[in-house]
Amino acid sequence: MFNFFGSKQKNLLLYAPVKGSVLDLTATPDEVFRSGMMGDGVALEPAEGVVIAPCDGEIVVMPRTGHAVALRSKEGVDILIHVGLDTVELNGQGFTVHVQPGDKVKRGARLLTFDMNFIRDQGKPLITPVVITNMADKVESLAKYFDRTD
Repeated sequence: MFNFFGSKQKNLLLYAPVKGSVLDLTATPDEVFRSGMMGDGVALEPAEGVVIAPCDGEIVVMPRTGHAVALRSKEGVDILIHVGLDTVELNGQGFTVHVQPGDKVKRGARLLTFDMNFIRDQGKPLITPVVITNMADKVESLAKYFDRTD
């Protein structure tokens, strides 16, 4: 567990939302994520096509294309999980959504699944950025903190 908020606040433990290799966000071949414009975080190279909730929270964004999901932790931290790069162009093909905005989720809950082979066959990288979009207000750098030990 790590303390995002200092001694006066609660701790927030985040687990990696996909199983796979952790990469530095700067290794992402997308300028918006690589530059940190969306926030600080990590990139993951998925080993399987399942996205789980990295913490307890509420789903705040689930685009109809299913290529990304955002949730807000109980502590108010906004976490964006973006499966692959340029996957919005697939218009939902290869993605199955399991939650909707407003749903309350527990850590480990299945948020969406995706067909890794289909996405690769469409020429889309599977690198999955995971960023804290309101980090400037909430936390210190977090790239070293992600864990997926389920």
